[in-house]
Amino acid sequence: MDLLKDKPKSGRTLKESAWFYVIEFDLLGVFLLTAGLSLFLLPFTIAGSAEDDWKSAHIIVMLVIGFCCLIAFALAERFLAPVPFLPWEMLSDRTVIGACLIDATYQIAYYCWFDYFTSYLQVVFGTSLATAGYIASIFDVVSGVWLFCVGFAIKGTNCFRWLLWIAVPLYLLGVGLMIHFRQPEWSVGYTIMCQVFIAFAGGTMIICQQVAVLSASDHNNAASALAFLNVFGNIGGGIGGSISGAIWTHTMPDALQRYLPADAVGDWETIYEDLATQLSYERGTPVRDAIIEAYASAQSKMLIAGTAIMATSLIWMFVIRDVKLTKQQTKGVLF
Repeated sequence: MDLLKDKPKSGRTLKESAWFYVIEFDLLGVFLLTAGLSLFLLPFTIAGSAEDDWKSAHIIVMLVIGFCCLIAFALAERFLAPVPFLPWEMLSDRTVIGACLIDATYQIAYYCWFDYFTSYLQVVFGTSLATAGYIASIFDVVSGVWLFCVGFAIKGTNCFRWLLWIAVPLYLLGVGLMIHFRQPEWSVGYTIMCQVFIAFAGGTMIICQQVAVLSASDHNNAASALAFLNVFGNIGGGIGGSISGAIWTHTMPDALQRYLPADAVGDWETIYEDLATQLSYERGTPVRDAIIEAYASAQSKMLIAGTAIMATSLIWMFVIRDVKLTKQQTKGVLF
């Protein structure tokens, strides 16, 4: 039996049906989105190793082409795609836009305070590697458990925006307090307190962002909506890592040369590049104190940048509509 002549109920042969599904699949949109994300995010990873950093020609070209591909993706979804990867109505929905912008700024702020955190704990507070890992894991553990509570709160009220109005300022408070408490004169307990604030706020924002984009999408586009949200999160993470790395590489060496005693200033490069060398100096010695001061100086600038960027979420949380979730329920299996 010739399978290509075996017509399905739609009236098309299997060959015609296969070609129909290829056309129905938004190949152009997926290509533009993939190319745009790859080219736009890659420079944030490799710029630090380039000869001229962000001034390198290939870094600039990748950023420009990646950005143009992302713009082309939006235009293709609007005007060209017969069956768009994401419907234009959802792409332009203010609830989706607000949730995605909150996710992006949240990720930027996250990497501004989290990068070099375990090294900071070991050098400044003298914690062991295991203890530093436990402290750094507070966010993952607390926010993961807290998600259940947030879910019950959303289910009980059938709303989620009110939780964002609490979580965004609380996250901003936690990051802002670390500017003050990530200093050598304060106990590590204050840093842990800030971590707990951030964990509660971050866990709340994570689930509220997902609920927001799902409330604005229909049944068939739920997976695409979550993927679109994740795109913004990845962009924010790449930008946040780049910002923290740039601040670190441009402030830490200068701070070491400024604080190190005269007999050790010649070794600043070795100290800067190797955590083991930093820890080899006993706490209370002039060299270790200088390293601690350099860490505090660099970390404070990273935290100021994260706090300033996170403050824009105070605007994005008002962009999101107060959706009644009882009116958004869809019957049936989602996946």
